[in-house]
Amino acid sequence: MTDVLKLFSGIGVVIDDSIFDTRKILNGIQKITESLSKSNVPLLKYNELPDDVISQFHSISFVILDWNLSGERPIPDATINDNIAFIKKLYEICFVPIFIFSDENTHDIQIILEQNHLFYEYCPIFIKKKDEIDTSEKLFNEIGNWIKNVPSIYILKEWENATRKAKTSMLWALSSAHPAWPNVLMSTIQDDGGDKNIELVHLLQNCLTNRVCAPQFDTDIIKKQVDSIIKRDLRKILECERFVQQSGLPDCPFAGDIYFIEDKYYLNIRPDCDIIRERKEMYLICGKSIDETLINSDVQNAIRFDSGEFIEKKNSCYVAFVQDHILEFSFRKLTIKKWTEIKSMRIGKLLPPYITKIQQKYSAYLQRQGLPSIPQEAIL
Repeated sequence: MTDVLKLFSGIGVVIDDSIFDTRKILNGIQKITESLSKSNVPLLKYNELPDDVISQFHSISFVILDWNLSGERPIPDATINDNIAFIKKLYEICFVPIFIFSDENTHDIQIILEQNHLFYEYCPIFIKKKDEIDTSEKLFNEIGNWIKNVPSIYILKEWENATRKAKTSMLWALSSAHPAWPNVLMSTIQDDGGDKNIELVHLLQNCLTNRVCAPQFDTDIIKKQVDSIIKRDLRKILECERFVQQSGLPDCPFAGDIYFIEDKYYLNIRPDCDIIRERKEMYLICGKSIDETLINSDVQNAIRFDSGEFIEKKNSCYVAFVQDHILEFSFRKLTIKKWTEIKSMRIGKLLPPYITKIQQKYSAYLQRQGLPSIPQEAIL
């Protein structure tokens, strides 16, 4: 239980219409609440759905919900609809496990949740009878068993905890240096001609990233479900790691921006600092989606892939993956376009270190020394 408490450290929320009623015999939720309090777990308690403060729940650790807050039998449709609306609203701002307790048939509740697209395999919703779990130990054992089967959530919680520690350390360091540190950093950015909002976020993010200490991940949990990953799924995962879709980007240009113009791809290799300080002109190299049947084929123009990377020509580079495509960009021609002319055609952004590698290779291409070719007869 200790390890799970560390992962889900924070404030819990308990919602039960009889939570404050001390005259009745303790029900399952009240017993859990009492047990959690003895385990020094801080709790927010409500006897009805707290719709007015739900926007403040972004950092909570878990929710315990009484399915029948009306106290009536059978449960009114309005009560069920309110529960569904509450869960949907909660999941718009955070990802937390929800324990639903009821005296009703748990299968019936599951069907209702499935119909509302809230219940699926390894989802963070647990449906229990009120007499099944009555201690904090049983509660966190359930969460622990669930987390072992959901590697993505396990990684998320470990990463969140490590990031939170680094953020606290970073902010104390900056505040100790000088209480006016936000003004100093923003003034420096403005003097340099940068966008004060975007650049300040980037600066703080870089400071934070370099302070995060990697946790000791449980590889047994991470390796679960690996057999279910197919080629298409693997490509999607790799794409998320190196390419951000347009919907996730602010309305300003960056190095690594990729545009789709007249059936061709264009990659901006101009550094961010130049884009910010001067006119917002993009330095674009042109690319296309490759014919993947050429990869390691026997034809003359085959594309070679070996030891986890493409064997690139000196005048081009490959980018895998963008919208499930492998792109090849040529260095032979540079196109200059204004941001205002092409911003609507941006499809996303290639992230470092991938764009950094291409910028470095393009720089080497521009400065290359031309050499006379060797006669074929001297070699073959």
